[in-house]
Amino acid sequence: MLMRITTTALTLALVAAAPMRASAEDYKWPNNIPPEAKQLMEPLPLSPTGQAVPGFPNGAPAVSADGLKLSDDDIAKLKAGKHTAGLVMHTMDAGWPHLQVAGITNTLKDYGVEVIGATDAKFNVGQQISDLEQMIARKPDVIFSIPIDPKSESEAYKKAAAAGIKLVFLDNVPVDMAAGKDYVSVVAADNEKNAFFAADELAKAIDGKGEVGILTLVYDYYYSVAARKVGALKAFAQYPGIKVVEVGTFTSPEKAYEVATSMLTAHPDLKGLFVAWDTPAQQAVAAAKTLGRDLIITTNDLAADSAVNVARGEFLALGAQQPYDQGVAEAKVAALALLGKEAPPYVSVPTLRVKKENLLSALKQVTKEDPPASLIKLCADKCF
Repeated sequence: MLMRITTTALTLALVAAAPMRASAEDYKWPNNIPPEAKQLMEPLPLSPTGQAVPGFPNGAPAVSADGLKLSDDDIAKLKAGKHTAGLVMHTMDAGWPHLQVAGITNTLKDYGVEVIGATDAKFNVGQQISDLEQMIARKPDVIFSIPIDPKSESEAYKKAAAAGIKLVFLDNVPVDMAAGKDYVSVVAADNEKNAFFAADELAKAIDGKGEVGILTLVYDYYYSVAARKVGALKAFAQYPGIKVVEVGTFTSPEKAYEVATSMLTAHPDLKGLFVAWDTPAQQAVAAAKTLGRDLIITTNDLAADSAVNVARGEFLALGAQQPYDQGVAEAKVAALALLGKEAPPYVSVPTLRVKKENLLSALKQVTKEDPPASLIKLCADKCF
């Protein structure tokens, strides 16, 4: 009897002394989130190089946006200069461009640089060339732009450079344009690593076995998207049991629905799809639903609309760009150029890994705003 009492007392003492393991109910966003969510919020190291351009045949070396600094005297000089800027966008039909524009314009406002206009080409090459020509005619000191077709639009951008306008590119550099000569810099997400993470999560979800596909833009010389295809293929290549049965391509995001439908019809055993970014990935979700197919989809980019896809489980994972932060960095390299200072040819913003576990934290990091109440409700205490 004495032994039983002593053992029981010892057991209770050990339990009391042991650290308590938190249950799922103990975690709550935003003040107490699980360790796995915190880990996902840690940025991945930058890939060493970016797009190959004249002068950098193996890719320009990546420089962190954290290294872009302006002093109070620099900002005072910018304000005194009364500079102007124009934005020539590829599309405004997604969260990414809106966050880019916000990051650029808010930062330029702090520097006293006036934004005289922002155009929306609606993913039409001819329209973007026309928008660029009209912006050149307004003679801003700097133009920010992301070319839809880096090959056919190169001459139009060279006209801007020849007119003495400083060019800052978002994600892509038109072909045959040299940093420090034809343009100031390109600021981009770590696109290859974004895709590698997302595709690797797809591969893990199917236990490294089965048929998968990639859905991407038709232009292989559109560097930022081409880099995502490379990253996805590298991720899938790690798994001998995975077979990439098709790389489907589209000319514009709304065309992704019919391409995805065709891929799913041609490959009835397809288990998963990596899609180059969130807008066409939403089209792939719609195609899978129409056909009644159970499909794992991963992608790149995060905004309020695509966050809903993650919360619903329609996107398993995505490698997120941080477009607002990219916009801030783009404004900074433009400011350096306006001051006559040298800017790095390529500035990179690291990958943010996003899954349902860290969705709310990631969305706030990307948008700089609290997640909408509707998303928090949809998450039902399963996102942090």
